[in-house]
Order: sequence, then C-alpha cells, then structure tokens
Amino acid sequence: MTEERTAESSGQSGRAQSIAPPPSIIWALAIALVALIVYVSRDFVLLLFLSGTVAYFVNPIVKVAESALIKRSIAVTVIYLGIGLSLLATAYFLFPRLRTEVNALSSSLPFFGDRLDEAIDALQNEIVSRYPAADRLFTPREVRNDKLNQFIEQQATNFPGLVSHLVSLVLAGVLVPFFSYFFLRDSRKIVHFVLDRLPASHIETSVAVWCEIDRIVGQYLRGLAIEGMVIGVVAASGLWMLGINYPLLLGVLSGVANVVPYLGPILGGTAALLVTLVQFKSLTPLAQVFILYLSLKLLDITVVQPMAVGRGKELHPVLLIASVIVGGHALGIVGMVIAVPTITILQKIAKLLLERRRYSTQTAENRLSTHVQTQPYVC
Repeated sequence: MTEERTAESSGQSGRAQSIAPPPSIIWALAIALVALIVYVSRDFVLLLFLSGTVAYFVNPIVKVAESALIKRSIAVTVIYLGIGLSLLATAYFLFPRLRTEVNALSSSLPFFGDRLDEAIDALQNEIVSRYPAADRLFTPREVRNDKLNQFIEQQATNFPGLVSHLVSLVLAGVLVPFFSYFFLRDSRKIVHFVLDRLPASHIETSVAVWCEIDRIVGQYLRGLAIEGMVIGVVAASGLWMLGINYPLLLGVLSGVANVVPYLGPILGGTAALLVTLVQFKSLTPLAQVFILYLSLKLLDITVVQPMAVGRGKELHPVLLIASVIVGGHALGIVGMVIAVPTITILQKIAKLLLERRRYSTQTAENRLSTHVQTQPYVC
C-alpha cells in the first residue's frame, strides 16, 4: 500500500513538472506585463524619468561633496539650494532680455499672418524675377490662405488638449525637483534595498548591470545637456551676428529642441527661417540662416556629439532611427528623447547577460576539468 502511494505521488510530481512552463516563457510574460504596466502609467513613468534625469545631472556634484566628507543628505540639500539660487540669479540677468523678445513677438503675432503673406509674395516675386520658369511651381495667395486657415482651425480644435498639456507641465515643474531630491538623497538605500532581496547568485550580475545602466544613462544625459547648451549659444550668437530678430529666444528654442533626435534641429531651423522671412522678405538672408543651421548641424555631428554624447558609437544607425520612431509613436516627443538611451541600455544588458551566461558555463567546465577557481567578474 505504501509503495502504491509512493508511486502515485511520484507520478503526480512528474505530471506537475511536465506541466510547469519553461523559465523563458515565464520571463517573457513578466517582461510583457511590466511593459503593459509602464505603458498604462506612462505619465507617471515620464515624471519619474524626468526626476531621474535631474538627479543624474546633480549626482557628480554630490559625489564631489561626499569626497570632502560631507554627509549625503546635507550635501544634496545644500546643492539644491545653490542650484535654486543660481537659477534665480540667471533669470534675474537673462529674463529681462528674454521677456523683451517675448513681448515683441507676442505684440506682432496678430499681424504675423499678413506679414508672412507679404513676405512670401515678395520672396516669390524675387525668385520669379531671377528664374521665370519657377512661376508655375508656386500656388496663388488665395489657395495658400485657405490651407493656412484650415491649419489654424485644426489647431484651434486641439486647444483643450494644449491646455491640459500646459497644466501637466506646470505640475511636472513642481514634482520633478521634489522627486529628484529624494532620488539623490536615498539612491544608495534604494540600491541596497533591491540587492538585499536578490539571490546571492544574482547579486554580481545585478551589480554589473546597474553599473552599465548608470554609465550609459549618466553619460547620455549629461552629454545631451552639454550639447543643447552649445547649440543654443552658437545659434543665438550666429543669429545675433546676422541681425535676426529674437536671437536669444531662437537660441533657447534651438538648444531645447536639439535634444529631440532628427526632429529638433528641423523645428529650431524652421522657426529661425520664418522669423527671417518675415523680417527681411528676401532670399539672401534666408540662405544665410539656412547655411548657419546647416553648419550648426555639421558641427553637432562631427564635434559636439562625439565629445559630449558619443551616441553614434553605441547604436547602429538603423536601430537608432527605428528606436526613435517607436519611441515617438508610444510616448511622443519625450519618447523620442528617451528612445536612444533605452535601447542602448537594453542592448548592453542583453550583451552583458549573454557574456555572464557564457562565463558561468566556462567556469563550471573549468572547475570540473581542472578544479581551478576563476576570478569572477567585478564591475
């Protein structure tokens, strides 16, 4: 009787083991569930991402303060106060000039459509006078006005959505510094909390993965900030030298928009070309501004990006473009910004995990054959 029960229990355990899914399917389902949760709560995830971005910018300064034997919580508090005072001082000196340009632009907006029509007509007449065959390429002013009115009506229907986005931006401006402060202050506690709950066999690999994520994200975000500041300063200086209106405002727009891969430089250049067209109504200044932004893009690709960001060395161009398209479709402009570091991190983590698996297999074989213990990987 006992033997029958033993056989029956062993049969049940064998059937349970055969029914249990393989680990790869479990991991795939877990990853799909996490991706679904992230997509559903993407607004909160983006808020956390922006907070982490600010924390990465400030973290090197915190490390310097810690090297001077200053307690981390005190260092973070003092640094945040210093950053706040610095921003207030910068706003005190730059805001009057920026406010003057914004007021001048806002006062001219009611007449912007008429001035743009006049500028386009003058530009068409200039081109036709030089190249008469180009007359058939231009549309009449009435057709152009109809298309412009349709575009304005479409944007007017999206006004409630624009207001909600503005409210979200104001809320993010309040919550991002709050969250980033606690990220910086408690970052080590968070890492230790996670590592203490991992199996001992996975701690080394987890530390290596975390070090790789920290390296890639920190390098990318700090480099992106440097790139935006360089592009903004050079664009503002070039526009000021060419005598274009609102050089500071256009420079800030160019620097901020440059963080969006591919689309950002087009937005900044288009805004500068529109201002130039309305101001001069001539082809020569337009050509000068176009050459300025083309030179700026070449400078960015050949000098600024390799030195500051180095993103061209991390991803294949096809994979980079695909990640930007998918990120923009999923999360909009912010998705386009975070697509590059995200896919780079996933690529590096996959490569690191495969190397660790290959290393573990080789280590086990070496221990069986030579009984010599190999030194483990240390991040």
